[in-house]
Amino acid sequence: MKKMFEDANLGPYSLKLKNYIPNPKYKRIKSIKVLRIICQRPYFTGSGVNLIHLTKQTQNEGIDQFVIYGQPVGDDNPFNEVIDLEKTLSVTFKSELTHLTPDIPFPVAGMSDQMPYQSTKFSEFNELMLEQYLEAFAKKIHSAVDLFEPTIIHSHHLWLVSALNRVLNPNIPIISTCHNTALRQMILAPQLKEFILKPIKDIDFIAVNNEEQSIRVKKLYNFPENRKLNRKFFTIGQGINTNIFYPPDKNNRSKSKSAINLIFVGKLSNSKGVPQLLEAFKNVCNETDYYLHLFIVGSGDGPEKENILKMGENFTENISFLGHLNQDELSEKFRDCDLFILPSFYDGFPKVLLESLACGCKAIITDLPGVKNELNCSIGVEGKVKFLPLPQMKTIDEPIKEELPVFISNLKYKIKEFLDGTDLLVKDKEYSEKIRGAYGWQGLFQKYLDKYSSFLH
Repeated sequence: MKKMFEDANLGPYSLKLKNYIPNPKYKRIKSIKVLRIICQRPYFTGSGVNLIHLTKQTQNEGIDQFVIYGQPVGDDNPFNEVIDLEKTLSVTFKSELTHLTPDIPFPVAGMSDQMPYQSTKFSEFNELMLEQYLEAFAKKIHSAVDLFEPTIIHSHHLWLVSALNRVLNPNIPIISTCHNTALRQMILAPQLKEFILKPIKDIDFIAVNNEEQSIRVKKLYNFPENRKLNRKFFTIGQGINTNIFYPPDKNNRSKSKSAINLIFVGKLSNSKGVPQLLEAFKNVCNETDYYLHLFIVGSGDGPEKENILKMGENFTENISFLGHLNQDELSEKFRDCDLFILPSFYDGFPKVLLESLACGCKAIITDLPGVKNELNCSIGVEGKVKFLPLPQMKTIDEPIKEELPVFISNLKYKIKEFLDGTDLLVKDKEYSEKIRGAYGWQGLFQKYLDKYSSFLH
């Protein structure tokens, strides 16, 4: 158990969060002006992509907005061609690529402990780091509120910056989106919980992926059993860009003449099950006559990434590491592939699963809480998705080592099940259209817009 912080060592913003007394006192608003806030880099993670698409949809609706985001000092503004750059503010973190002075003197604090770029773990935060982090975001939030005068704040992640927004802006209604990684940080960085619990309970609306996620939020954040508090939660699901993710016009290939293409998309980390995927894939290649190729899409940082790359060194004919792909590149690769695999040990409702299915892939995914139920309730799985049993876990995202051989064997079996099927190389456009219809961004944005509008006179 990590040692809790001493009040004598806390700075003013840290104390404001810890000693927060519920006091929201806003009135009904006359117009919608949204301040969007994310604590890390846009584009590189699911929450970052979510923010970008919400920003684009908001622009399409003609709604005024302003964005605060985190990034390494010296990086280009990522919102070029998305929003007027004068309506953006970055909170800058330390970068090894420049000697420029950042707002925060350490690398971007990642909502996952393994990020696809250099990052700082929240579990490493001490009292000084916490205050530096809060002060830097507070300054940008104050500037944006003074300059833009938002009528609604929409923050991402039920974590420090969302809590800070509630404390700093009692007169402005706040919506926060839960992206699941904050739930993991509540366990990995317990020394920070006392700064989060009270302000998060006072957020006006909390968007969750599914009912299972709302149950976990209520438990981890100590929400009391109260019908009024339950109304804070609304199910948003996941949204995909249907202008980019769609099936090919035609794809019906012969197994005897073509490579069967498998694809993984995610961080190159142990928690995503990448080492086990590589082991299972190598075993399948040695046990089948089909020519198989595995594309690994994504980036990472540190020893875990280096170990994963090393595992693929002697299998280059069958394994390609493609690094980070933008959305257009990713959709093209999905249309070239037959089977998407995500053996993650911890996740929410992975957006990339829906994107792959929308492009006509079949899928194998670990039986993550809520995913099977959500798909079955919305459109069904119809044999297009196979669920891999999770191993017993040592921590929230680390399996018991002795469980891994069985996990690898099960994954190998699931892959071979698809290979032995008759339609792996046939893109089921009807199922893809069901996915696109149920999870398109337009429908998801409308759910948010309904919540924004609920604050109007």
